[in-house]
Amino acid sequence: MVNSPYICVMEKQIIFKAYELYEHSIDESNRRSDSYVMAKQPDGDFGYFNINQLALTSSNSFVGNQTINGNLTINGDINANQFLVTTASITHYTASTEFGLDSGDTHRFTGSVRITGSVNTIGISTITGSLLVSGSTTQIGNNSLLGNTFLSGALDVSGSTNFHNHTITMTGSMYTSGSQVITGSLDIKGNLNVASGSEFYLAGNKLFNYGQFSDTTTQSGSANTAYAKKLNTIDFAHEVSIVDGTKITVQNTGIYNLQFSTQLANTANTNITFDIWLAYTGSNYANTNTQIDVNKSAGQLGRQVAAWNFMLPIRANDYVELMWSCNADTGQLAAAGTQTNPNRPAIPSVIATLTQIG
Repeated sequence: MVNSPYICVMEKQIIFKAYELYEHSIDESNRRSDSYVMAKQPDGDFGYFNINQLALTSSNSFVGNQTINGNLTINGDINANQFLVTTASITHYTASTEFGLDSGDTHRFTGSVRITGSVNTIGISTITGSLLVSGSTTQIGNNSLLGNTFLSGALDVSGSTNFHNHTITMTGSMYTSGSQVITGSLDIKGNLNVASGSEFYLAGNKLFNYGQFSDTTTQSGSANTAYAKKLNTIDFAHEVSIVDGTKITVQNTGIYNLQFSTQLANTANTNITFDIWLAYTGSNYANTNTQIDVNKSAGQLGRQVAAWNFMLPIRANDYVELMWSCNADTGQLAAAGTQTNPNRPAIPSVIATLTQIG
């Protein structure tokens, strides 16, 4: 009886579990031409196993269940109607794995799928359950999400992302790089913080541009002559500037509100009239003129404050000017320095603010 649990045949191992194997010796007069062994079966009967019937270089057919204890190395393909792995795992080391023959095949995974590395999806992917991805995900084609999607960590989107008839709830911080296009309404409950250096745009035009300016000199001129009000001080400004001392110039197209105040003065004991209006890029702006009378007599200061506003559209790189004239050369736009008893700030001859509102 062969005590070894296997028989070595041409450097291959044949394992017979739960069988006792016997060498069959036949005398020379009765010697068979083939090689075989006699196996004692569990029921006690003996059977013959013809070694020549086990092909080592061609095909074998096995009927019934086969049990392999140990490793199975196959050089070639495995063709199976159904492939079940119940209590172990499948590890691929250096080769690629292909599933299915065409786009009509369905592959179902029950439980969690963990992927380390890149996932390239071509076509439509339908996932029911959890999908945990460690690494990067590259999507080519459409991605349809049915149900809730929870993202923990960073989401980097390169290209276009379209959300149709869905509600998106975001908890925590969201950072976007590049342009975002929203078709429809955007309702924000809470605060909207725009990082320093970022801007708001409306119809392609940057919003919230502004400037505040003043002039610290007394301005005067000849009678019945048009002058642009001077502005020699920029208190603060964003995308709005003063050019050539009088031109309030914007860098972005929009609707602007221009407000001003002017200290009018009459140096003679007479009644004089000032005209104040608006000019756009050197031309008078229609329907913007206003007249103010300043009367001075002995013992009176003869001063008046003109203050109102204009709202108008201004194109990028265009400018507006505050214009004035007087019917007498005794009319002035008066300025004064700081004063005491009590301490008071200086009086500019002109104060002007320009604020974009749309």
